Amino acid sequence: MSDKNKQVTDKPVKAKEPKIEEPVSRPAAPTDGAVTPAGTDQLGRQLYNVKCAKCGKQTQVPFKPSGDRPVYCRDCYMEQRKGGMGGGPRG
Repeated sequence: MSDKNKQVTDKPVKAKEPKIEEPVSRPAAPTDGAVTPAGTDQLGRQLYNVKCAKCGKQTQVPFKPSGDRPVYCRDCYMEQRKGGMGGGPRG
């Protein structure tokens, strides 16, 4: 058999990437004038006034939101953790 007639069958085959469904889009925390400093907490951390991305309630967080991720109030954050992040005990 000559090499000219030989078909190459061992070409790398690119696997299809699985389609990943995007999670329900929630608005990210605004980074414009809507995020304002609100003093400090008991540990001396700077607090910022923000609006919860889920319920819309005004709340304070100890970090300046970057705007690319949603920010939740304490109640919605705890509900989010309990619901989808396997809130079981660590071990």
